[in-house]
Amino acid sequence: MNPKFLAKKLIALFLILFLAYPATVCAGEQKHQQPHAQQQFNDIQKWADIFESPDRAEWQKPDEVVQKMNLKSGDVVADIGAGTGYFTRLFAKAVGPQGRAIGLDIEASMAEYMKEDARKLSLKNYEARVVKPDDPELAAKSVDVIFICDTYHHIEDRLNYLKRLTAALKPNGRIVIVDFYKKPLPVGPRSSAHKISKEEVKKEFQKAGYRLIRSLDFLPYQYFLEFAL
Repeated sequence: MNPKFLAKKLIALFLILFLAYPATVCAGEQKHQQPHAQQQFNDIQKWADIFESPDRAEWQKPDEVVQKMNLKSGDVVADIGAGTGYFTRLFAKAVGPQGRAIGLDIEASMAEYMKEDARKLSLKNYEARVVKPDDPELAAKSVDVIFICDTYHHIEDRLNYLKRLTAALKPNGRIVIVDFYKKPLPVGPRSSAHKISKEEVKKEFQKAGYRLIRSLDFLPYQYFLEFAL
């Protein structure tokens, strides 16, 4: 092979690898920091291992979160950004066979995972749906409690989104937000740019016509806010 031609090929290969390297290195961090709508969840088992990790239970305290929500038998709960159904399955058990727990996610792979999860657990009141990033697609006055955990800060145009949630709530319906404090933490998004403060959430809900009815601090890295109309 011509030496000059070989040298050009090697230089071209080097440039390709050099330019691709930063994107490869940052991929793991971007999984946490990109908006939910931009994340890739092709390897569902990989994400299931992360979302369902036993370590998460230590700081997420799922059973205590559900207990604090004061769900009643027969309630309909919508879990927005449900992922693998980490909380959805618990809601299904908490509201009993007369109630419903609906796991909503924009990723089809997550919805399929939840459907299989419901089959394995024999929970007929545990549903899963794929929805649009800007619309939970809930019927009017169909839900008692809306739950958004670790997802609210990903939602764009949140004021209009909250208005859609308003239409979906039954009379005396509630919205519970659990999200990361906007400060350096050992879990969750690394950058504060991908977090939303508790005060900002309160202001947005107030602007959308809601009132804060409870603010709890039993979680080590997250706030628990409950709103009603």
